[in-house]
Order: sequence, then structure tokens, then C-alpha cells
Amino acid sequence: MVITSSCKKDDTVDTPTMSDESFYKDIAYALVMCYVDIYNQNLAGVTTGTHNITANGPMGGNVVITGTTTYDNTHGITTTDLVLSMSNVKYITSNANLELTGSTTYSGSFSSGYTSVNHQSDNLYIKGLITRNSISRNIDMSGQVSINRSTSISANIFGYTVTW
Repeated sequence: MVITSSCKKDDTVDTPTMSDESFYKDIAYALVMCYVDIYNQNLAGVTTGTHNITANGPMGGNVVITGTTTYDNTHGITTTDLVLSMSNVKYITSNANLELTGSTTYSGSFSSGYTSVNHQSDNLYIKGLITRNSISRNIDMSGQVSINRSTSISANIFGYTVTW
């Protein structure tokens, strides 16, 4: 009787991946920061009322801002009912390098100690790259995006929900 045995080295390597949770949080964070920068660069300190402003995006591209803003002097609260219409707006954070095209709302109220703002988009196109811990993941999609900001942030991006 002859018994043979052989061993084969497993050459497969598990490629590290980025979780959906991290991926969509990084996208949501970049969107929020981009929207806040668009507001701050174009409307902070500007007389309240009706607006129709065409401007550069924070890091490139174009944005048309339409709608109204009000300010309550008694309570120090700003209220917005705006639409940001973006075309190839670029935005970069430590983990995201994105380009945005489409319209989103910038609606709600905020002050130095209070935030209740939401951003809704029926068809936002997001293209770019998320990199975290030397792991990269591309995005090239369009669809519904909903972000609610208060003491926490909750975002639904193309059907995936993250909260922090």
C-alpha cells in the first residue's frame, strides 16, 4: 500500500476592504462640510431675504443658490429655505475626494448652540474616491440623498443609512 500526501500553499490573499458604514459616513461627512462651506462662503454675513447667487464651489465647479434666509435677532437663529444647484462641485476632506452634480435643499434653522437642518436631493450625482487606512473605494452613482443634522447626523445615501 502506497500512501501519498501533498500540501499546497494557499496563495490567496485577503484584500482589505472598507466597510459600507465607513464608506457612507465619509461621503455624508464630506457632503455636510461642502454644503456648510457653500453657505458660509456665500451667505454668512449677507443681508437676509431672497437670494439668487451664482458662485464657485468651495474647491471648484459652480453652484447656484436660490431661496430665502431670515434671522431672528431676539433668539439669534438663522432660518434657511434654500436650494443648492451644483455642477461639478469639488470637495476634499481627509478621507474623501468628491465631485457633485445635482440639486439639494439647505432647509432649517441654526444658531451658535442649535442646529436643525436637512438636505434632500432626489438625484444627486456623486463621483470620487474615499480613502481610509490606505484602502480606497470609488463612488460613481446618482440617486436620492437625505441628510438630517441636529445634535447628531443621520444620512441616507442611495439607500444606505449612517448615523453619528
